[in-house]
Amino acid sequence: MLTLDVLPWLLVAAVICLGWWSAIGAKMKARRAARRACDKAEVRFIDELALKRLHPSHITYNSGHRAWHIRRVYRFEFYWGGDMRSCGQVVMHGQQVISVQLDPYPLQQD
Repeated sequence: MLTLDVLPWLLVAAVICLGWWSAIGAKMKARRAARRACDKAEVRFIDELALKRLHPSHITYNSGHRAWHIRRVYRFEFYWGGDMRSCGQVVMHGQQVISVQLDPYPLQQD
């Protein structure tokens, strides 16, 4: 039988699970965006994403509406020749990819 003493703990557990689920979804979207950017740049994506920063942020839309989201910055590495590695980053607001950046690397000559 459920008592009112258990209700706060259930709410805390639900919030933690929802945050965890949201973080997993955001990381999957960030990984896909990083992989697409690497494919477009013709470099090899290393299948690791690391959370670099996490903080609340807001976006102001064209209509003037302001919305708060969690801003996540993920770092990743990619190969551009042999064992030469460079870094990149994916910036997300909530579940939306804002930008993907690759650090400069030399172009390969064929």
